[in-house]
Amino acid sequence: MSRFRGMRPIVTAAVLALASLPFVPALSTGRASQQKKQDRIAYMRRKLEFSKNVLEGLALEQYPMIEKNAKALKVLSQAAAWEVPMIPNATDYVVLTSEFQRYTDDLVKAAKQGNIDGATLAYVKLTMNCVQCHKYVRFASQ
Repeated sequence: MSRFRGMRPIVTAAVLALASLPFVPALSTGRASQQKKQDRIAYMRRKLEFSKNVLEGLALEQYPMIEKNAKALKVLSQAAAWEVPMIPNATDYVVLTSEFQRYTDDLVKAAKQGNIDGATLAYVKLTMNCVQCHKYVRFASQ
């Protein structure tokens, strides 16, 4: 028995390590969840930045600026960082996303035509869509 005395700390450490294994996935899932949240925040900040640039383009009648940022909004929307399966009644979310993309198309079209009123109307519709979608996502997550 004396030859196993020195192994007691090693056995204790091994038992503790094995006992903690079920908690490792929970820790990594928590980190992954936090990372997804940070990614979503960054994604929405980019959309907000492009939207502000569209507004600036409208105010200055800078049609290339309107067009460029409307296109960027659509690309971001198509590559949505949202986890649609996590949203209850995701079909409603998909409808809102489709409308958002249509309004970005309207913005691009009006900018190409040099139609400030048409671009402004599309921007107002786009903004209303954003507010509707944010209300929907907040309500759905409660």
